Amino acid sequence: MKYKASFLKISSVILFNLLIIVPLHAQIDTSWPHPIPCRTRDSNNPDLFMMILGDVNTLLAQGIYYPAEDQVVLKDDKVIKNYYKEILGLPYYQPVDKTHFPAPPSGWCTWYYYYYNVTADEVKANAKWIAENLSDYGAKYVQIDDGWQRGPGTTRDWTLIHKGYFPDGMEEVASYIKSVGLVPGIWLAPHGQDNLEYVKAHPNVFLRRANGELDEDTRRWEGRYLVDPSTEETQKYMANLFETLCEWGYDYFKIDGQPPTIQEYRSKGSQMKNPTDDPVAAYRKTIETIRQTVGHDRYILGCWGIPTEGAGIMNGSRTGGDIVLGWGGFRTALRAVMAYYYQHNIMWYVDPDVMVLRSPLTIDQARVWATLQGLTGQALMATDRMMDLGQERIELLRRVYPAVNIRPLDLFPAERNKRIWDLKINHLGRQYDVLGLFNFEEDTANQMVIKWSDLGLPGNVPLHVYDFWNHEYLGSWEAGMSIELPPTSCRVLTILPGTRQIQLISTNRHITQGWVDIKELKYDVNDQRYEGISQVIKNDPYELSFVFPRDKNFQIKSASAHTKVQKELPVTFANHQGWAMAAIRSPETTEVGWEVEFESAVIYSYPTQAPTNLRVERAGLEEVNLTWNEQYYLNAGYQVYLNGELLGYTPKAKFPISGLDPKTDYTVGVATVWEDGTVSRNKAELTFSIKSMIPKTTPLNQFTPIRSGGRIGIITNQTVRIGEKDYQDGILSSPGSDITYKIKGIFDSFSAMAGIGDDSGSDNGIEFIILGDGKEIWRSKSLKKADGLKDVKVDITGVQTLVLRIDGGTDETTIESQRGSRRQRNRVQAVWIDAALILN
Repeated sequence: MKYKASFLKISSVILFNLLIIVPLHAQIDTSWPHPIPCRTRDSNNPDLFMMILGDVNTLLAQGIYYPAEDQVVLKDDKVIKNYYKEILGLPYYQPVDKTHFPAPPSGWCTWYYYYYNVTADEVKANAKWIAENLSDYGAKYVQIDDGWQRGPGTTRDWTLIHKGYFPDGMEEVASYIKSVGLVPGIWLAPHGQDNLEYVKAHPNVFLRRANGELDEDTRRWEGRYLVDPSTEETQKYMANLFETLCEWGYDYFKIDGQPPTIQEYRSKGSQMKNPTDDPVAAYRKTIETIRQTVGHDRYILGCWGIPTEGAGIMNGSRTGGDIVLGWGGFRTALRAVMAYYYQHNIMWYVDPDVMVLRSPLTIDQARVWATLQGLTGQALMATDRMMDLGQERIELLRRVYPAVNIRPLDLFPAERNKRIWDLKINHLGRQYDVLGLFNFEEDTANQMVIKWSDLGLPGNVPLHVYDFWNHEYLGSWEAGMSIELPPTSCRVLTILPGTRQIQLISTNRHITQGWVDIKELKYDVNDQRYEGISQVIKNDPYELSFVFPRDKNFQIKSASAHTKVQKELPVTFANHQGWAMAAIRSPETTEVGWEVEFESAVIYSYPTQAPTNLRVERAGLEEVNLTWNEQYYLNAGYQVYLNGELLGYTPKAKFPISGLDPKTDYTVGVATVWEDGTVSRNKAELTFSIKSMIPKTTPLNQFTPIRSGGRIGIITNQTVRIGEKDYQDGILSSPGSDITYKIKGIFDSFSAMAGIGDDSGSDNGIEFIILGDGKEIWRSKSLKKADGLKDVKVDITGVQTLVLRIDGGTDETTIESQRGSRRQRNRVQAVWIDAALILN
């Protein structure tokens, strides 16, 4: 087969004055595995995290990935073979089989509310609520987690049902779940077993030691006894176990403890009844037996870390550790997304663990978690007691269910928590971006500037911006715009390149804004009329938001809607300058045909005046913050210019500028702008250079390292003791660590005091090292606690990148006891006190 990096094209047909949009692939993705655009590394903006939905064509794609052949063809025609298997280190890679499960599962899991105390009554109550309130939105699965099988003295006995919690058995609960239209799921760790009598009765099923005794381990998480994957008896055991679960009525299986099982098999291949040099193959045989038993219409989720050895057999995989309640739990899920999302909907469906929306999360934090799930399309399982959620949090659920056919554009792990998530969508010819902007910090607000060019969008034409969560049109602007984010919050913006026509920019049914709900769409240019067919949920007002060319204004003249049987439905609409919204309400969940007709409307314009008192403040070595006086008179915001070039729009009287050369003089200008793009005749202007604003001495802890390894900390409002004296200002590190700073070649010298903290558990001697642009420019002698502080003064003229390194010593010691020896990691405090960069 000959590969060519020819990017996917959009298909459309124009018939007279009627534009009929024809999608290339159905929502179900029946042509998979098909080539997809991809990135194999970050581009200009390292904060950008990219996904695609539909046949997307973007300038930011660096090549095409061919999943069936596991090859990337870059734009320069370079071919990267075995991309997932070798480059990404996934030797069992196969393209996800979407035949039976065309989209990831969406549903509910018991674990993170009930833990081990789950009961049949509570499962039924939640299932009933989901059936009545969330199933029309795509919630389908009800998965019972750990706790159903527990009894006195045992936690891993799959022959035992907890009679106190499930008095009528597991079959009865599954039957109820199915009776309300949902799919029952169940958790287990099938490779382990606790029941000694059962184990003894099956002598060739479980691992034994070389002396023939059972390989019992009371600390083994999967169960005291582990199945021997090399025997036919084990395959029969697995088949019988899952036959029973299927007979009970379960169609979704979360099989836990997989990576530790695989790890143990790797070390015990020789002690299996049929010794093997390929214990992973023996493990895969057990999973294949499970698959053969349950068939291909039942879902298998591998759990505990990432059991990549199950790829090609399992439908999905957990990618993160167990979450906790609160913001820390969200960060666990976030890290899983950053590290492993590149596998999603390509190798299998990934599961970053459940979505929690209840208190102690604030509503802003809950919205962040819902946005993470909605924009990535990963397996979507709620875990709250659904009946207890307030209406605001239920609304979040409804806007992200179900998980849809989103997959990554970025086929590589992210090394940082990226804050700009760009989901590019092509649906029925509508090509638009759904942009998630995040502030993950708990204490600091953030103002970020989004450049349209960073998203692969044109910067020289107006782009419409719509706020999904707030149901609000933000205008149409060139170049980019500034967005302010409070701590632990997000914004979801729809970005649509403007045309000379009326455009549909958003629907409120789902965060993808059209993909789930719109079935047909057409626009009559001459009659200024939109027609469509949408799936509308019962008693949920369905909103269609339209935007207009910036220099024209329209209003909805009439709007109507009807069901398939021509039943008229109530429609309301609201007209605003620049945009309009129509809302349809249906008493049942059904497909609805709708029509919205527009007419010209007056556009109001207000004369803008130039801003006053423009100020600039240094915010780093490459960034400044602009501020100016808020205006008394009416305006739509401001446009900011750098050396005459438009940077973007801001609704507030402030704007950050980054990526500057600290040695260069810049001229900034700010003009006031109206909604139609008209700017004030004059601008407020000033000229500055960053270097001129830098003080003679700058504490290094004012800078954020661009990279760090090992354990580091900045000492602020706390003390570290060295030589029985307390210090309040320093950078704490540990042996084997590097701390890297970009200092842009503008400083003349570095000064500090270096020493070992009195609280260090090890005193084996540590060397402090300074590197400038990769070359060692200073090294201390080997220092111990008794040496106190050593003065450091180093010439760093012209140095772009400064590295503080700690070498030598050890942070481990050997502890002897009656039980033998063990290694203990000790806390070592290597401290740079009063570290500063100096200008002569």
